[in-house]
Amino acid sequence: MEKVLLKLKVILNFLLEIILPSKCLGCKKRQEILCSDCLDRIDKAERETEKDILALYDYRNPIIKDAIWKLKYYHKGIIGQKLGQVLFIEFLEEIYSLKTFNEGSPIYVIPVPISQERKRSRGYNQTEIIAKSFCNQTDKNVLKIKTNIIFKNKNTIPQAKLTNRNKRLKNIKGAFEIKNREEIKNKIIIIIDDVTTTGGTMLEIINLLKKSGAKKVIGFAVAH
Repeated sequence: MEKVLLKLKVILNFLLEIILPSKCLGCKKRQEILCSDCLDRIDKAERETEKDILALYDYRNPIIKDAIWKLKYYHKGIIGQKLGQVLFIEFLEEIYSLKTFNEGSPIYVIPVPISQERKRSRGYNQTEIIAKSFCNQTDKNVLKIKTNIIFKNKNTIPQAKLTNRNKRLKNIKGAFEIKNREEIKNKIIIIIDDVTTTGGTMLEIINLLKKSGAKKVIGFAVAH
């Protein structure tokens, strides 16, 4: 019954977008969930991230915080689609720099997974929506989404609820497992996440992939 209600909610949101297009989260203009003018005004991420992790926006900005919150908890998939487009455009130089080292193979794109328990309750993984849109901006021989490699094997405390860096790193330690290892041998991989704080989640996945034979792994986050 719960799954049916979630599907109905997604369908209802889709129909509402057709009948009554979203207003921009920043200026409330119709037709764009995040218009270009408001996107230009969002502060870029300036706080230092971990090596091999790039973040686009400053999560303290109220527009981007509102966007991610509504994507995550209110079934606003259109926000994830927009964020995926923006992430691709802003990191285009880095993407094609990686592509030159990949010997003609597509770059694998892996969205940070959530636990099965959380996915059942929420109905979707918001990071997967961003990643799919990110990949859809170019040909499949450039970017290819992979959701059968990394899995979350336990339902951890949300990282945002932990203020201590050491607790965050301990919380996420061993939370992911890798399958289909043969698929990632000598591959270049981009990890996609909505928000990175200490970088613990991405680092855990990056290290896991590298130990399993990936050639290079880098993380892209919408906000930090």
